[in-house]
Amino acid sequence: MNDPYGGTNLFSHPEEPDDEIEEELEETPSVYTVSELTAAISGVLEMNFDSIWLEGEISGHKVAQSKHAYFTLKDDRCQIRCVMFRGSRSGLKFEPEDGDQILLSGRVAVYQARGEYQIIVDSMEPRGLGALQKAFDQLKKKLEEEGLFAAQHKKPLPQFPWKVGVITSPTGAVIRDILNVIKRRNPKVSVLLNPVKVQGEGSAIEIAKAIKEMNLRQDLDLLIVGRGGGSIEDLWAFNEEVVARAIFQSRIPVISAVGHEVDVTIADFVADLRAPTPSAAAEIAVPVLDEMLDLLRGLTENMIGQIEWQFQDRRERLLSLIDRRFFREPARILENPAQRLDDMSARLTRSLETWSLVQREGLNSRVKRLLSASPERKLIQQRARLENQEQLLGHLMMSRVRLERNRLDLSRLPRSLDSWSRVQRETLRSLVKRLLSASPERKLAQARSRFDSQNHLLAHLMTGGLKTERNRFDAIARQLDSLSPLQVLGRGYSLTSKRETGKVVFRKDQVKPGDRLRIRLSDGELDATVEDG
Repeated sequence: MNDPYGGTNLFSHPEEPDDEIEEELEETPSVYTVSELTAAISGVLEMNFDSIWLEGEISGHKVAQSKHAYFTLKDDRCQIRCVMFRGSRSGLKFEPEDGDQILLSGRVAVYQARGEYQIIVDSMEPRGLGALQKAFDQLKKKLEEEGLFAAQHKKPLPQFPWKVGVITSPTGAVIRDILNVIKRRNPKVSVLLNPVKVQGEGSAIEIAKAIKEMNLRQDLDLLIVGRGGGSIEDLWAFNEEVVARAIFQSRIPVISAVGHEVDVTIADFVADLRAPTPSAAAEIAVPVLDEMLDLLRGLTENMIGQIEWQFQDRRERLLSLIDRRFFREPARILENPAQRLDDMSARLTRSLETWSLVQREGLNSRVKRLLSASPERKLIQQRARLENQEQLLGHLMMSRVRLERNRLDLSRLPRSLDSWSRVQRETLRSLVKRLLSASPERKLAQARSRFDSQNHLLAHLMTGGLKTERNRFDAIARQLDSLSPLQVLGRGYSLTSKRETGKVVFRKDQVKPGDRLRIRLSDGELDATVEDG
């Protein structure tokens, strides 16, 4: 019996085989090719295992460039190859990993190129932990590592919002609860609803788009994103990555209000504030107007009281200051400064006198030192010393003469005396000559002579330089004088201009009869009137 795929049905067992066929088989056994046998087995497996559920552990999981996933499913004794094509993988809520215990659905097929059978996987979910929960944990870990939950990214909520944006279903009870709470707490606050689908396919995209649209407005102070309670599947839109990233990128502060207090979503972690319920979100967002007004009244009264107290205190202090002697007798203000001024003036006078005395004594000392170092004084002293030495020498000579006269014979005395006197006279003449050559008057005269000579030479040079510069000046003056317009006028030319405008007349057609002209000559000006143009 042949199967629908063209091969032989290996599982058919006819109870009463045809004797003719048995005989024929015994005579001519069937011979299959590898392809025929593989096709026959493939048909049998695909027909009998078209839809199965299989449980096991993932091993060797890898994703090819084509996005198809290949892995082995095994238990403690056997293993089987599996493939999950890209179309089926797009519906997964989590990313399978090696070691995951999963429950998959699919069908058995044969990869005829290698003659291996495998499972074509249509769907899978983790065993023990739901697929959504695993996807939730994986996305939470990923966004937390990126810093989307960090406290430094949380924006502060406005203390007094005047316009609140709400992103939720327009038909649910959530929007009614939020409107009632806000109206009850502060009827002055406006609410702008951006209606979206909060569950089902495409709901996450709508919520993310609504958040971005609200951020394009400039009049919103706060956003409330939420919905009512439900299962994890119902709330799954708020666990999608696109919603989380839209909330994180929102310029406007966001309050997440999803489900009940026990429901936790990824949006709650990313939002700037999580409210346990939508009604609680409205209460957190909008303060009670009456309470705020009472608070303002109390603060105003307190501030007025503080101002009145401070005013009274300042007035009392002012009156106290006015009553002081300082203001009643202002002339006393100058008493101490005047006394101090007198004291400082006296100290200054004494200091100036002392300084003047010290300077005068210093000046006298310098005058004395100058006088003592004067060349005239030294000359007088040298002259006096020379005269004393001459007198002393005369006395010594006379004493020596008397002694020699007494000691020598009178006959030899005149000759010896003449000889001794001649030697002494030559010695005295030499000393006088040396004294005269070293005389300060002589040196002073020589210095004065050199000064007069240098002065005369300098005067001669200055006279020559002045004469040269005067000649150059006269030459330049003559050049300038030759270029002067007055020299041109001196050769008989004149300069004519209109008297009213001062414009120079170059041509005849510039004037007309009656025009008044001014003619400039070398020695003055003439006024003229044009009679015939």
